[in-house]
Amino acid sequence: SSASAGLSLVEERMRSSVLAALFAAAAGVSALQLDACPADRCGSPTAANACPLAPVLGASESGGSPEKLFVANESPRPARLLRVDETGAEQEHALLPPAGRLTLNTAQGVVWRARSLQAATGGLAASPTEGKLLMEHKVSPIRIEGCECPLRKAPACNRPPFRGYRTSWDPVVFENSSPHALELTWLDTDCEEALEIGASTVLPPFASVRFIATYGHTFRAHALGRSEGAPGALLRQHTIGDLLIPDCEEAAQAKAQGTGAVKEAEALVQVNAEASYAASTELLAANNALRLRLEVVRSSLRTAKNATHTAAIVASSSVSKAASVSAASDMLVALLAPAGGSVPGLW
Repeated sequence: SSASAGLSLVEERMRSSVLAALFAAAAGVSALQLDACPADRCGSPTAANACPLAPVLGASESGGSPEKLFVANESPRPARLLRVDETGAEQEHALLPPAGRLTLNTAQGVVWRARSLQAATGGLAASPTEGKLLMEHKVSPIRIEGCECPLRKAPACNRPPFRGYRTSWDPVVFENSSPHALELTWLDTDCEEALEIGASTVLPPFASVRFIATYGHTFRAHALGRSEGAPGALLRQHTIGDLLIPDCEEAAQAKAQGTGAVKEAEALVQVNAEASYAASTELLAANNALRLRLEVVRSSLRTAKNATHTAAIVASSSVSKAASVSAASDMLVALLAPAGGSVPGLW
């Protein structure tokens, strides 16, 4: 019985420790030291890596929810796009020319690969599945890990969630793989709109949620801890965009020339990405300001048009009244004047 009592005490202490850890996680991550997230998880593109040597993702999984995939060929050579089935066999789907782009109706769990027309050993590939591997990708949820991105401040929009008509149907799934409760927001130019998750705006630890979104929209995941409209730690930023088939052969050549050239290229990509983000934000803000100014001008024109119409009605009424008075005077003169004479003292 003493051993049983000791075991119960250990279990109780473990249970208390787990509850304390969960409580701390739910309270937010402001007191925790988080590692920095990779740049691609924070909304910045990364330099292309060398071509993968061999597939590592395996066969596709069946039964996943519908998804859209946008694929763009950034290499200067044609690329074959292949779908991996549930047995691991590759099925040719399309041939993308340089700068070509394709929208795929696919599903969560499906594996896609891109191959060159050239074989890895040189020369033309004997079959589509023997081309040099350029890229492979598994359609998966956007995972939010326990790491932190540099915080880009944006106030809360403080408005009801968008429920209007969407011009496109682009699903996205977010999976909270961290032990921290968080909230998801949609970045609308210069403010963030909280997304509804069931009856609240909180995504619990190790939970997932699916939204119907739009290509080009940017989402952010914040740890709980907003105060006076300020967001908590930024854990992930994701934009619905293209899956790129990179010019990985050129990247491999640059790497072979020395790590200095690669680091310089990566730094240049990072600088260009930040500049593009700032320029697009400024352009969107200017566009919104122009739309407001145009609405003010339209309102002024409508007011001026109404005033002109009213003035015209008043003027027309005055002219009609003057004509009526003149006609009455002429009739009075005709009645009072003798034949061939005039009315003395009337004018």
